[in-house]
Amino acid sequence: MYPVVDTFLSLPTALIVIIAVALWSCIAVFVNVVIVPILCGRDGKKLGKFEAEVTSQIALAFGLLISFNAVWIWDRSDRVHAAVIAEASALTTVLDDSENLNDPAQAKEIRDTVAVYARSLIEKEWPTMRGKPLPLTRPAEMIKLRVLAKKSGDPNMIDAVNAAEKSREVRIRDGMAYMSPSRWGVVFALAVLLLISIGALHGESPRGRKLALALVTL
Repeated sequence: MYPVVDTFLSLPTALIVIIAVALWSCIAVFVNVVIVPILCGRDGKKLGKFEAEVTSQIALAFGLLISFNAVWIWDRSDRVHAAVIAEASALTTVLDDSENLNDPAQAKEIRDTVAVYARSLIEKEWPTMRGKPLPLTRPAEMIKLRVLAKKSGDPNMIDAVNAAEKSREVRIRDGMAYMSPSRWGVVFALAVLLLISIGALHGESPRGRKLALALVTL
């Protein structure tokens, strides 16, 4: 399920909006054409009076839950974005500090190891983050970089390598986290109930019902 969601979210934003609006438009049309006539009858008088407070309560629950979900996603996105920047900054610090080493061969080895590690991140680790969870164990390139940093005796370089490791852990842990499908299921169910309640609220006014359903769908 999660790879499908990742693939969908990787589409252009305009296409995602079109697909989402099209999906909910189909649901709204189904509610207007099938569900509401069954509940309220063709003339809209079968159900009787439908209290607006019911619709308000459903809308409130839907709004709160979708807000909680959005905050969770935005917070996770911000943490991952900050971790990527921190990791890149730490690796840059390692490169800068390597220029101050007295041994040119050691400095070159450190720069080459950073380049190999960065290439491994871009070509191997990042693409696989869309699949199964990655292990938090240090990759071979990071272990070698840690050894070289300790061998150099540069405390700033050692701290930078430690910072890169911690940022990598945050990037993987938060980047691979997914919200429970049940939470999205509840949001979907509340959205459908909201459409049905709005349709029932305007059961006696087909034109008003269509307008209300269209506005809520958008």
